[in-house]
Amino acid sequence: MSIEPTETNGAADRSSDRPRPLRALKSTLLRAGVATIGAGAVIVVALIVLMPSENHSAAEPGSGFVIVQAEDIVWDESNDGLQARILHGNPAEEGLYIMRVRFPDGGSSSPHYHTRDRFITVIEGVWHAGTDASHDMTRTTPIPAGGFMMHPAGAVHYDGSRGGPVVVEIRGIGPVETVRVEPER
Repeated sequence: MSIEPTETNGAADRSSDRPRPLRALKSTLLRAGVATIGAGAVIVVALIVLMPSENHSAAEPGSGFVIVQAEDIVWDESNDGLQARILHGNPAEEGLYIMRVRFPDGGSSSPHYHTRDRFITVIEGVWHAGTDASHDMTRTTPIPAGGFMMHPAGAVHYDGSRGGPVVVEIRGIGPVETVRVEPER
């Protein structure tokens, strides 16, 4: 059984097990740079915020613990764009955020940088990371599941899949912005 997607402001509501709705979250995250470009076209990230309900958590209601099982994060296999799932916090607001991003087979981001450090762990597949503005996926470093990379604030990079879907977990401190740069020719 999977968690029903809901919108939340990213702060846990300790008074109940239900997330507080916040309709503006999608536009806030898009303004924060959670949209990306891949394969020469704009790809809109499917934003779904996950918060466990009382039926999906082994933690006692009201305990403050949040448990999200891997099988509770549902990806749309028919979607050939990047997809993101916010697990904690909000990249557009002050504080820790944790999100998972799924790159489709062959999907990549255009060269960009972030205004604050980001910490990435590969969850599934082999993620390819480039550390310049070339957007040449043949010049990337493959990082298999379990691997880790830190993106320093202001460092231009691009990343994605060179074969098969890839899921990464991104952690950082908000607010953070993603700034696209023109690929080097």
